[in-house]
Amino acid sequence: MSVEIVTSATLTKEAKAFRPNKRLGQHFLVDIEALQKIVKALDARPGDTVIEVGPGIGFLTRFVSKTGAQTIGVDLDRLSIERLSAQNLPNLELIHGDILRFDLNRLDFFGKKGDEAAVVADPPTSRIKVVGNVPYQITGMIIGHLLGELDKPSPWIQRIDKIVLTVQYEVAQRIVAQAGESEYSRVSLLVQQYCRAEIVAVIPPESFFPAPQVSSAVIRLTPHAMPKVSARNMTLMRQLIQAGFRQRRKMFRNALTFLRIPQNQIDAVFSKLGLDPQVRAERLSLEQFAMLADALNEFTINAQAEDISSSED
Repeated sequence: MSVEIVTSATLTKEAKAFRPNKRLGQHFLVDIEALQKIVKALDARPGDTVIEVGPGIGFLTRFVSKTGAQTIGVDLDRLSIERLSAQNLPNLELIHGDILRFDLNRLDFFGKKGDEAAVVADPPTSRIKVVGNVPYQITGMIIGHLLGELDKPSPWIQRIDKIVLTVQYEVAQRIVAQAGESEYSRVSLLVQQYCRAEIVAVIPPESFFPAPQVSSAVIRLTPHAMPKVSARNMTLMRQLIQAGFRQRRKMFRNALTFLRIPQNQIDAVFSKLGLDPQVRAERLSLEQFAMLADALNEFTINAQAEDISSSED
């Protein structure tokens, strides 16, 4: 009996037969070499628990399964779940649901055979890895769900060993950007707070079916043992970052009117910290935002600072 050799051509044929769901942003990665790079970056091993975001019809799942790791696939598309379930891959459980509503602390991973997504009284303490070729339109929301916010870490951030995601290349550049770089953004700072970020591979459009109109990149996020910085008022620090990147082309000091602090006091704080009064937010590091938050905090204790929209230019 002959065994079919899996190639990029056979995966493309399978993807065409399935008919990807455009509404869900399904672009199936059919490049064998790229799939292997993702699994290598994840470094999954027997005994690991891996959560796969949007497994689709299982091209990446098949490679993860070969590592011996216990895998939980979470997908919104019921047809994909049914197709993947029929493959009977070892060490795999499938959940039909939204990853953005998925509680990584409320599952007894493989603790009860045949009882999918068993709710437990106390959150488990096992470590997890997260992987996925994620829909580009919700990449930011997925990262936010996994990490949390600057002033509110996710309840499971301390359980995550590694996150490996395939995202739009331009988004990957923003995720890994440093202060002073044109791609530097709020997501750069959020990721820096909780993880070490790196681009491990760039994937061209023709590696997918159907081919997207943009290039992609595989990013690896390795969480720090502890958040990188700590300010006395982390909510204020988040607000400062939001304000600065909402008006990133303006001098940062001019974006701080929401604090309702006299300008001369703000200028004094900048001078004390040795910051150029004309500096833009995009040139400030995570550590400098933390210092500013601490320095400005005493002035905001008696002020009613308004919240800032999370939108960014």
